[in-house]
Amino acid sequence: MTPSDKEEARVSRFDAVLTRVENVLAAGSLGLAVLIAIVAVLLRALFNEIIFWSEEAIVYLVITSTFVGAVITLRHNEHVNVELVSLFLKERGKRIIKLVGVAVSLVYLGVVGTYGWFVLFEPYATNTITPALKLPLWAVMLPVPVGFTLMFLRTCEVGARLLRGRDPYPEAAGDELEGVAS
Repeated sequence: MTPSDKEEARVSRFDAVLTRVENVLAAGSLGLAVLIAIVAVLLRALFNEIIFWSEEAIVYLVITSTFVGAVITLRHNEHVNVELVSLFLKERGKRIIKLVGVAVSLVYLGVVGTYGWFVLFEPYATNTITPALKLPLWAVMLPVPVGFTLMFLRTCEVGARLLRGRDPYPEAAGDELEGVAS
């Protein structure tokens, strides 16, 4: 096995672990939100009983799914982007533009993600509890820095692929717009 093959295997393992974490967190939180909603509606309709904490739990679970789902859209290159400048560039220019985008994204994700982690340890977040679930506020704020951290790691992976001259989004469905002939 050549050093290049070993490096690729290591990156592939990292990608597999990151993909699994993203998928489990996003699907698990959204699935749990749906399950709680269904149970709450059935209990209310059939037995006139309410789950007082269901609305709060659903909101927090959907927020978790949103922040982690953003990472999945990055993995599939499905974030909204405008590529006006790159239309006029050759391949080398396009690659440079993409690397600049990765660098800007890493700075943004690093700064906001770091502040997200800092907020978790603020006295307000550690001393405040949620109204219905009675959870500490830091626990329901956790998806924000986790989502930004996962997106930071995924963006690092995209940048590493770009630097190696490989496809930065191997899981992307394609660059074509749906319904538009090329």
